[in-house]
Amino acid sequence: PESDADHMHRCAMCAMLLSQPEDKRDDYSSPETQRFHPSNVDQVRLLRMAVTHDVCEALAGDITPHCDAKIVASKHDKEDEAMKEIRSVIGDPLGRELHELWKEYEEQKTVEAVYCKDIDKFEMVVQAYEYEKSHLRPRSEVEKEQHSCDGDGASEGKNIASKTDIDNGADRKDGVHSKPLRGFFVSTNSTMKTPLFQRLDRELRDRREAMLKAKGWCVTDEERQKA
Repeated sequence: PESDADHMHRCAMCAMLLSQPEDKRDDYSSPETQRFHPSNVDQVRLLRMAVTHDVCEALAGDITPHCDAKIVASKHDKEDEAMKEIRSVIGDPLGRELHELWKEYEEQKTVEAVYCKDIDKFEMVVQAYEYEKSHLRPRSEVEKEQHSCDGDGASEGKNIASKTDIDNGADRKDGVHSKPLRGFFVSTNSTMKTPLFQRLDRELRDRREAMLKAKGWCVTDEERQKA
């Protein structure tokens, strides 16, 4: 499992990609994308934001959409209180800077904040891809195991239902070993806003589809990046 420290360090490494020369495959010609040109990004601020944007979770915890609705509704307030406590422990001016960076990230109004959000999502799908590549078993093995669990006397209908569950990534106690991590790719599909990370996300999804195909798994349209 990945810790917040792992995640933020990898996000910081992704932020450093902005120091590279502009890639001609990334289109910054439209009014909407011009502001995301690397030359318009405060790279030091982005790096500091990327390496600290989830530090509040050390106290507030990692609140996801899958948590209880009341907890999700209180996410911002809990994280704000966590940042205030962190600031009081660290002291200013660094404590103030960390709190301001977190608020900027949450408000999503600056170029750096939007880049950091793209990086946050991209690192998550990279992690999911790595888990699938390393741990997801070939579909033939999973189906064979499922058939063995059903028993030789299972009805044809039951066998069909089991295969449908496998296709849809039904919940199993052994997680990624027996199903693709589809939820990560569905929830982040077409959410990237910057040309650089739109391209990297598309390349990753293409690479993932080829990897899953080699293991006998399919990819749904919901997981493919929409144009």
